[in-house]
Amino acid sequence: MRRVAVAGHVCVDLVPELGPTACLTPGALIDIGPLAFRVGGCVANTARTLADLGHPVTAYATAGTDELAGVLRTRLHHPLIDQRLTTRAGSTSYSLVLEPGADRTFWHHVGVNSVTDGADIPLDDIDLLHLGYPSLLPALLRDDAAPLLDLLQRARDAGVTTSLDLAVIDPSSAAARIDWAAVLPRIVAHVDIISPSVDDLASAIPELADGADAAGLAALLSDWGAAVAVVSAGTEGVALHTGTAERLRRGGRALAPLAAAWADTVLRAPARTVAEVRTTNGAGDASTAGLLYAVSHGMPPRDALRLATMCAAAAVSGLPAPQETTTRLEVLPSAAPPETATRVEVLPSAAPPETTTRVPSAAAPAPATDSAPMPVLLPANQPAARFYRGGERIAQWRGSETAARSHTPEDWVASVVAVRDSAPLGMTTLPDGGLLRDAVDADPVGWLGPAHVARYGPDPLLLVKILDAGQRLPVHAHPDGDFARRHLGAHHGKAEAWHILTPGVVHLGLRRDVAPGELARLVAVQDTESLLVLLHEVPVAPGDRVFVPPGVLHAIGEGVLLVEVQEPEDLSILLEWRDFTLDGEKDGHLGLGFGRALTAVDHRELDPDRLDALVRRAGHPETGLPPEAAAFFRLDALTVRGTTTTESGFAVLVGLDGDVEVDDTTGLRLTGGSTAVVPAAHGSLRLTGAGTVLVARPPAP
Repeated sequence: MRRVAVAGHVCVDLVPELGPTACLTPGALIDIGPLAFRVGGCVANTARTLADLGHPVTAYATAGTDELAGVLRTRLHHPLIDQRLTTRAGSTSYSLVLEPGADRTFWHHVGVNSVTDGADIPLDDIDLLHLGYPSLLPALLRDDAAPLLDLLQRARDAGVTTSLDLAVIDPSSAAARIDWAAVLPRIVAHVDIISPSVDDLASAIPELADGADAAGLAALLSDWGAAVAVVSAGTEGVALHTGTAERLRRGGRALAPLAAAWADTVLRAPARTVAEVRTTNGAGDASTAGLLYAVSHGMPPRDALRLATMCAAAAVSGLPAPQETTTRLEVLPSAAPPETATRVEVLPSAAPPETTTRVPSAAAPAPATDSAPMPVLLPANQPAARFYRGGERIAQWRGSETAARSHTPEDWVASVVAVRDSAPLGMTTLPDGGLLRDAVDADPVGWLGPAHVARYGPDPLLLVKILDAGQRLPVHAHPDGDFARRHLGAHHGKAEAWHILTPGVVHLGLRRDVAPGELARLVAVQDTESLLVLLHEVPVAPGDRVFVPPGVLHAIGEGVLLVEVQEPEDLSILLEWRDFTLDGEKDGHLGLGFGRALTAVDHRELDPDRLDALVRRAGHPETGLPPEAAAFFRLDALTVRGTTTTESGFAVLVGLDGDVEVDDTTGLRLTGGSTAVVPAAHGSLRLTGAGTVLVARPPAP
């Protein structure tokens, strides 16, 4: 879950109960009902919905020094909302909402919202910033929106994912005098997530109203540079359009980890009926809150759009936002709706519409498809042009008739992630031509199992590689999850473990404490000999297993062939590059600079006892990895003599030797060098034959 802040427009709504005789007659005393106080605007509506969903949120807004400021703070109160309201001299913004039985009329006073410019929003303790209604915040729009562009750029520099929602622009307002056709594309290019309505966009740029539909406008916003664009169109439904994986990776800490799952997605959802429309106020903000909740929790785009539209339906129905547990929404069947029903923008559930629709929690698994996924034998997947030599022995071990290309030393097995900044390179393609990533996204429960999805979401948490060190790898380390999320916008760090296939040496952990300055100096002058001497040299033999925690310096010696299991990221901090085909000064620090990148490296001595605990020798009575690896992944070496049965669950299989049949219904046989991916829906595995098989799995749910 990400740290989310909502900022922008907020106001107090004053809503008098008007009777049938209400009118404006000079000198007359008109009898009306009581006055209701509500809190409105983007900050209130979006923050309240997120809080009702169970998501903590920080609210940034401006309040005046009048009595309404107290009303604002009281009405905005929620245990999960951290109010960070700036007090400015003047009156709190309010609207007088007149509901005489037809369309509502708003008499709006901008108040101290006129000075809200975002300059006082701290960006060092949030991952996702949502800004709402800039057209109602005059200070943000000065000088062709220069303050707004500055805020968005500062957020990007801080690694914060930015989100923007618009409001319909009153043609008589000062905001209408802005050249939105020139300004809006510049703003959108700085925004990661944008969620306006067709009316919002058409009021800013009237030319867009001609033949405008949600899908076309979402595509336009994506072309302007938004990573994720969601556009609603009332009874016409809602559309989602996302950019490339490269664009999403630049989308800050909340969005970058979703790049593989969200890239190049186009979705449309038709409108749906509800039993009773009580209000349309705040429906768009509620929809945005559902979208942001989904992004924060790493939900796939289909579930994100569904939750967003469910939140809108709840708002329209006058209900609180769906809770993390199931919530009852009165939804009429879409077939032959009553004439009195009003259509709203709600994505249909996966099941046929019912009188009661159950809203999924963030952790709720998506429904399985009609056809359960089956185990798949995987071909080699060796990304080209890596920075070190190797690959020939992978081809030989796999029995390939084609010689391996140079510098292809890694085979990415069952990969749902790409080589850093090179998507889709590295991703596994299934026999039907589709990506494994997309298959898992479409049916996470079928692939990963309900217990896994309930705990971890639709993330396999696993990448397996076969690695052929044609030369000694450089001394390097990988960041842990906290560092990767905070500084790189990545969803995981990179712990890894090795099952050794051929003898050799590896270098693991520091032999003594090394001061940060000393390590930085060795990197700067590329004293690779001294770097290597600092590390333990560990002889390894076939069957040995080595766990490498995040932050621990290591290098694999020339000639070692191994199977690696790791967290699914391509993140390496390279301390040497002198003898490799890479520009280490540019690429060795993950774009952070070595000053920051080296803080992810463990500078402490790896003492002999701890070193022994990380290395499990062949013949050890337990077939798996050292115990501390279990928090990241599991790896077991199974010796099959006759029939062996394994537990169910998502698994990646690597045949080490012999000939082993994977159940008698799959047609899969594993020999030395063959690999397969097994979905959870297949159930337990029955391995028959004679041979050795590695079984890699995510952490236990």
